[in-house]
Amino acid sequence: MKRIMTILIILGLGFCLSAEIRSLWVLPWNIQSRQAIDQVISDAVYAHQNEILLEVRYRADALYTPNRLNDDFENPEPRSYILSNDDFDPLAYAIEQARAHQIKVQAWVIVFNATPLDTKLVQNNYIYRNHPEWITYNQRLEKMRTTKQFGYYIDPGIPEVQDYLLDVFSDIVSGYPLLDGLHLDYVRYPDATWGFHPISKRRFDTEGEGLSWNQWRTLQVTEFVTKCHDRIKSINPQIMLSAAVIADIYDARINYAQDWYSWLEQGLIDRAYPMAYQQKFDTFVNHLTQMSQQSDPDAIVVGIRAWDPQGRSLMNTENHHYCINDVAKRIEAIRELGFAGIALFSYEGLKPGNALQHLGDISYFEVPELACESLLSQASTDYSTLGQSWPVLQSQTFFRRSFGVDPQSVDAIFSLDQDLYLINLKIPKEGRWYWELRDAKQRRIYHRYRYYYKGDNEDYWDGLLENGARIQSGRYNLFLSSDTASHQVEVYLRELRHN
Repeated sequence: MKRIMTILIILGLGFCLSAEIRSLWVLPWNIQSRQAIDQVISDAVYAHQNEILLEVRYRADALYTPNRLNDDFENPEPRSYILSNDDFDPLAYAIEQARAHQIKVQAWVIVFNATPLDTKLVQNNYIYRNHPEWITYNQRLEKMRTTKQFGYYIDPGIPEVQDYLLDVFSDIVSGYPLLDGLHLDYVRYPDATWGFHPISKRRFDTEGEGLSWNQWRTLQVTEFVTKCHDRIKSINPQIMLSAAVIADIYDARINYAQDWYSWLEQGLIDRAYPMAYQQKFDTFVNHLTQMSQQSDPDAIVVGIRAWDPQGRSLMNTENHHYCINDVAKRIEAIRELGFAGIALFSYEGLKPGNALQHLGDISYFEVPELACESLLSQASTDYSTLGQSWPVLQSQTFFRRSFGVDPQSVDAIFSLDQDLYLINLKIPKEGRWYWELRDAKQRRIYHRYRYYYKGDNEDYWDGLLENGARIQSGRYNLFLSSDTASHQVEVYLRELRHN
């Protein structure tokens, strides 16, 4: 117990002194509507995440509005088949909603992978139909005709390919001035057997003197990243350029021509997000050690495997293959080596069984600013005597009580008003508040966000829980929190009776 508390204190001190980057990769299937995006942001806030990587260019398609503010950059890509035919703009809505919660949004774009994996969808893909001549070749000069590499790739060694992509990405950046970052993915070749497009081969023969073939391939990818950096920074100097990369640098360089260490060294990207998805923990730690010793940990946000191949919940801890405890263990290892943060792939993989909520409770506890001064002043204390167990769902309240921070009290009364619960709250400070109900096992069963004034407030609730069921009679814990306060109150509710 003493060791656990020591780790928590060290982590708490770190959170007071610097902001850990906490990212979620969010797939396009999770942003198809306003309600879906509201849920993503709500879940991110609950789990104390501060960044979402929103996949808005899946495979040469748009989950955003092309030429939204101007037509300075040609962008002919069609609305994604993933969206309905209305005019909903997922990227614009997500930026607006996330900013209200101090969550940064990066536009996640797939680069050289041009088509979906499903062969039935390939025929209607924009690039496959309009620019099949851009698809890469193998060493036998055979055009790529398989989607086994997650889709068809266009060849980085074709200048027209790079110009086309630069215009598309420039249009996104110019169309969304409040966007925090552009996040490149699949900015690489499919593997070492591809990249032999006749145009690239001819260019190598005339321009590649002194270079090996793999050095030439690497040069094509790096030149694209360089051009992308220069272009988007000229449009918006404040925007971040980041990239999802192969974690093993040897594999990245040899098989994928992705020398992301040099991208960081040259300042071509602001952050790298290595995809450290290895299931074997020893291999995972080896990659972390390699990265921490050979590159700048302050510019690396480590991506963690957070999904089950069969779509099962990671909360199934009886599955010894890989579960939520493995994710939490990796988070601790990343923090111990001083990386800039953690990225979870993916939000979709953490939805079953409310795994993200649980991970937020056990790994992403937040030391409130109000507690930092007290926490720092007691850093030499033997914390093993503060408690007999770590309260999984009460980390904020736990810290406040343990370190002598005594927030003003909050009163809450639930009463029946016809078919609704009338909730009377006495709030110590005006502002935006988060509240949730927890059952006897401290599991969240309902949550919401509201703006309350200092003093007495009234709110209404229909009694419906997150699972669609109606609340039953009994005692529950009401947990409330704001930016500067956390409170927990026991309440008794009677079941609503509808005529």
